[in-house]
This record gives sequence, C-alpha cells and structure tokens, in this order.
Amino acid sequence: MVRICMEKESKSAQVTIFIIVGIIIVAAVLVFFLWIKPTYFPSDSVKPGFEGCVEKAVEDAVEDIGVKGGFVNPEFYYLSGGEKVPYLCYTNLYYKPCINQKPFLKQHFEENLYKSIRAKVDSCFESSLNDLRSQGYEVVGEKGDLSIEIVPGKIAVVYDAPVVIQRSSTQKFTKFALDVNSEIYNMLMIATSIVQYETAFGDSDVDSLMLYYPDLIVRKMKMSEGTTIYTLEDKQTKTKFQFASRSFAWPAGYGLSEGYLHG
Repeated sequence: MVRICMEKESKSAQVTIFIIVGIIIVAAVLVFFLWIKPTYFPSDSVKPGFEGCVEKAVEDAVEDIGVKGGFVNPEFYYLSGGEKVPYLCYTNLYYKPCINQKPFLKQHFEENLYKSIRAKVDSCFESSLNDLRSQGYEVVGEKGDLSIEIVPGKIAVVYDAPVVIQRSSTQKFTKFALDVNSEIYNMLMIATSIVQYETAFGDSDVDSLMLYYPDLIVRKMKMSEGTTIYTLEDKQTKTKFQFASRSFAWPAGYGLSEGYLHG
C-alpha cells in the first residue's frame, strides 16, 4: 500500500516538473524573439514593392478595355453615343445568323490586357528598383517577362525578372506573382454564352441570365439597323463588359436608338 502511494506521488511530481519545464521553454522563446531578436535574421529584409502599382494598372486596363469588348483599340465597331462598341458577332445580311468574331474570348481579352499593361508593369518594376536604390541598397535587375491568366475570381499576374538586392545581406528573387481580384472571368463566360445564343437565335434572354446570376446586371439595347448592344455590369465591383451583335436583322427600322457602323 505504501509502495502504491509512493508511485502515485512520483508520477505526480514528474507531471509537475514537465509542466514547469514547458512553461520555462515557452517563456524563453518569447523573450528571445520579442526582446533579444535573433541576429541570424536579416534586419534589412526587403523586396521590390511594386504590387500596388501593378494592381492599379490591371484594374484600370480591365475597366478601359472591358467597355470596348476586350479591345485596346476596336477597328470593327458600332458607334453609339460616341462610344466604340465592337462586334463580337456579325452578319451584314438580313434574316441570317451572325458569325462569331472572337471564338476564344478569354484569350482575346488576355492578349489585349497584356498589350495594355505591358509598358506600365515594366515602369512599375523600374520605379520599385529605383526606390530601393534611393534607400541605399545595391540592386541588380532587368525588365522581365510578363504573363497574365484570367481565372475565376481573379487575374493572375507573373513577372519573371531575376533581382539581386544587397546591403548587409544578399537577397535573390526570380519572379514576382500577384493576384488581382476581378470578376471579369465570369463576365467573359456569360458574354460567350450570349454570343452563342445570337448565332443560333439572333437574341438572348437577359432577364433569365440575371436570375441565374443575381450579382450581374445585363442590359440589351436594340438599334435601328439590327444591331444589339449588350452591357454586363458586376453589381459589387462595377466592372463592365460591353459588345455588339448583328444577327437575324430585319430590313425595316425597328430600333430604339441610332448609331453608325464602322469597319
């Protein structure tokens, strides 16, 4: 009986010791990191901070080319209220379905987004390196390759540009990746669906679309010579995508507005 009690007391003492040791270790770690600060961590750890500049460039470009059907400079368009609204589907015949002008709409938008921001991203990169140099860092880096991919909920931007930053330590970077929040992917998919309806029926039910996509506003304007202008707008971000279609047009004027065809 005495032996059992002694074993219980021994185990209890061991548990108490382990708890005390654990508390000491945690306290030592906190003191080390909060007050002493480990000397093997570089105190001047930095990297080129051009993410904000690139993000704004992407957002501005999406806003600009979005209302122009994904074009930097539309060449075949319907002029409405001074705006160039490009045709994504078109036929110059009456009673005939339109022909899809951009079968790969997402890729088309990515290509024009690239053209729109390429020079600006390079400028953001150079500016960020110059900012580091002005702070006393030695920086070696050159303009790199830019890649853009539109995916659900965002635009993935990768800038492949090796950079070496030196002062008390040396840091090397090979590429910089940035995700810009955007709903343009869904809008491009919906626009593609509308174009498919235009090629088959010459029209699309925008009311049904807004029931399926409650965060989206879809407007449709019928013009006098058979052109239809579609405008998609995200309710939260106010991002817009606009394009024109001419399909199964009637020879007489049934339109609600006036415009001019260019191309």
